[in-house]
Amino acid sequence: MPAYVVAAVLFAAFLHALWNIIVKGGDNKLYETGLNALGGGLGALCVLPFLSPLPIAAWTYLAVSAFCHFFYYICVAEAYKKTDLSFSYTVMRGCAPLLTSLVMLFLGTDMSLAAWGGVGLLCCGILCLAGGRGSRTGGRALFPALRTSVVIMGYTIFDGLGARQAGDAVSYACWIFICNIVPLNAFILWHYGMHYLRYARGRARMGIFGGLAGLGSYGIAIWAMTQAPIAMVAALRETSVIFGMLLAVLLLGESFSPRRTLAVLLVVGGVIILRLA
Repeated sequence: MPAYVVAAVLFAAFLHALWNIIVKGGDNKLYETGLNALGGGLGALCVLPFLSPLPIAAWTYLAVSAFCHFFYYICVAEAYKKTDLSFSYTVMRGCAPLLTSLVMLFLGTDMSLAAWGGVGLLCCGILCLAGGRGSRTGGRALFPALRTSVVIMGYTIFDGLGARQAGDAVSYACWIFICNIVPLNAFILWHYGMHYLRYARGRARMGIFGGLAGLGSYGIAIWAMTQAPIAMVAALRETSVIFGMLLAVLLLGESFSPRRTLAVLLVVGGVIILRLA
């Protein structure tokens, strides 16, 4: 993989961790996800005139993806309410490829010995995290993050199929961000109305920046997949877990024990092996 592609993917991983840090750092996690969806969608709307139209066959997948993303944002908000980012972000990003692999195995897809090794490392890392002491890092905190990873698995599968139907991954990705604006923000406005709008006045700039970071992260990753093998790009992007760990310590003041550091490294190693297998 060329050095400039490696640098771009690492920057994309950093951006992905950054928008999660912004959501976690806000006082109201649900409102932060609404602003994040708004920022990403507004950024995608700016490039809408340059996008190729999507074929009708792709819109079905796009609709299902938007439905999954709606629940994804809600699940992310709930997960960040109940536990540290370094815990929940690691589980969410680590379990999604694990669950996807197990589903594909159930559907009859064979897994290599290397892939099983990656699954084993993932499981060890997640068990290390779940076995931590305290209500914020213990087993009870695992469920919200696991629930989020199930939703990630869902939209990942439908987005992969939808992008193939579209024939233009960049256009399809931008339409995802555009479609994400309305459902989540309509839901928040319906339930919280003026309280959300008042919150947005103080956090709009930061929240929208986070959404643009998410759009940039996804866009860079898609571009990189046209320049280098998809599996290698996907594996390198999982370094976002390490960036998340470092940013959580530096910006959120989260404590990080040797046990948790080992767990994060096991998860990253497992995901990389699984992606490359």
